[in-house]
Amino acid sequence: MDQETEFITLDGSLLEGGGQVLRNCVALSCLTNKPVRIINIRLKRDKPGLKPQHLSGLQLIRDIFKAELQGDKIGSKEILFHPSDVDQNKTFICDTKTAGSIALLIQIALPPLLFSAPPQKSKLPLPPRTQKAILKGGTNVSMAPPIDFLIEVFKPIVQREFGFNFDINVIGRGYYPQGGGEVILSVDPLVNQALKPLNMIDRGKIINIKGRVTIANSPKDVATKIISGVSQALSNASLPELNNIKPDIEINIEKITFGKGHDILLWAETSSGCIISGSAVSNRGQSPVDVGKIAAEVLLRNIKHGGCVDEYLQDQLIIFMAIAEGKSRIITGYYKFIFIMLVGLKLKISYLLFGSTKPTLIFLY
Repeated sequence: MDQETEFITLDGSLLEGGGQVLRNCVALSCLTNKPVRIINIRLKRDKPGLKPQHLSGLQLIRDIFKAELQGDKIGSKEILFHPSDVDQNKTFICDTKTAGSIALLIQIALPPLLFSAPPQKSKLPLPPRTQKAILKGGTNVSMAPPIDFLIEVFKPIVQREFGFNFDINVIGRGYYPQGGGEVILSVDPLVNQALKPLNMIDRGKIINIKGRVTIANSPKDVATKIISGVSQALSNASLPELNNIKPDIEINIEKITFGKGHDILLWAETSSGCIISGSAVSNRGQSPVDVGKIAAEVLLRNIKHGGCVDEYLQDQLIIFMAIAEGKSRIITGYYKFIFIMLVGLKLKISYLLFGSTKPTLIFLY
């Protein structure tokens, strides 16, 4: 890289010091076309530095934006990233070669891909080519949103609120530790169009609860046991909001190439169009009934906190709120932290919000 290039230095150890800081910083670097130096990457984790899934995400964005990237190796705690022009003529492939979360690859790739259309040379521009990325790794793994969350919760909200289009096509599922899942992300870049501001300040009443149990290379009765766990947890909660609401849970049976696994996503739909979720994936030592109970308990926690979004969705929306036109408003539920890493990028604002157990109004403008 040119020694005269001025890099914005960002500290990856702020707050929880995990991978989300890295993903948001690199995505915003592409959106603003500003080179960044990110230091202290994942410094607060048990094994600091880049892991395979973080490295794969960085290399995906490097390829899309013809970027210069230094420090891209496992364990690295510092990177230099300098974006350039978007490569318009290829389908991108990213393989974590592990059970690294595909959902988190989508988190880093989607915002910049939305604004990847080339400059328009005529007054009657043709629609830009749909950008596609083939992503391989884990579709349903712990410590990350499941791919079903992006399809059933994230996608309908962002398409309605912000006004952009994308698609997620699940080719195959992948679980820990082998991975082996595959997803195709297709994004329609925006042309001379800004994102609409988000406005989610009225949760409304819960009108139904839906769910999907996926069992992969596992006995069919696993699904029944998971649903039993859900029923037990919801019944024991005795939550007035859920009176007379019976969950509608579908069962998805899949054959996968590597390993086995099972998981569940639950989501509550409200009269005002909010979608609030809870999920769980199989782990060693947990029975299928436990998996169902955990997902239901997460859903109940998000409902009880009174926000318009759940803990996963609010973290996914914040970057789009920052780049949207006008004022975005949202009432969050419980959050451990919400972090907008815009320091020095001069995009809109920079601030940190620490944990709250009460509904909290957040607005960006």
